[in-house]
Amino acid sequence: MKMTLLEMTQNILSAMDAEEVASISDTVESQQVAEEIKTTYYENLGSWEMGSRMEIVKLSASGDSTNHPNVLVVPDAIDHFKWIKYNNGTVAAPDYREVEYLPPEKFLEIVLQNTTQGNLTLVKDISTDLPYKILNDRHPVYWTTFDDENIVFDSFNSAVDSNLQEAKSMAYAEVWPTWTPTDAFTPDLPDRYFPMFLAEAKSACFINYKGVANSKEEQRSRRQKVTLQNNSHRYNEYKASKRNFGRS
Repeated sequence: MKMTLLEMTQNILSAMDAEEVASISDTVESQQVAEEIKTTYYENLGSWEMGSRMEIVKLSASGDSTNHPNVLVVPDAIDHFKWIKYNNGTVAAPDYREVEYLPPEKFLEIVLQNTTQGNLTLVKDISTDLPYKILNDRHPVYWTTFDDENIVFDSFNSAVDSNLQEAKSMAYAEVWPTWTPTDAFTPDLPDRYFPMFLAEAKSACFINYKGVANSKEEQRSRRQKVTLQNNSHRYNEYKASKRNFGRS
């Protein structure tokens, strides 16, 4: 059963024998508990992988067509990609082709072979400014990331665009949900996760604000984790093929 932020806050305050509240903003303690609930949510979100958070998204252009025409930037809310495609056609006649992921070392092995062809553009690594050359007469075929913030492609078609375009990018990604600190806010989570979520938040509040462990809630949390793990095949279908962008 899903619960609002206020309902969870009231539940935890009651378990702690704290003052009753009608809003999460009523007391310092209720605000602390609400914040602890948020912390618990994001600390565990990486292991709560649900298909409902998978969305089609765009990648942002680098903004530097001189040094980084082959780079697209990962939006902050993205956690994993299942795939990335690029429009090799036009807006009127789109032709999206999947771009293949390569590990950084394999990607470099390929692009560092670009030395003498005439169809090359000198670019720079974003972190180190080290130069290397990429093909400038074809749409991207491979991508990688060195920092989990920027997607680096092996080529771009300079006859069409001076750099890779946000409007031509398409990715199927797991998007981190937003958090709204209001009484009526309900965290984006399936019903089956709420008992474990509440138990872990409650245990954290007892430790941080009462200075004692709540063995009953810890036991309840462990029991819920076992139950969810035993049923992982129902909601873990995306994990094997996604790239982790370090936000979990």
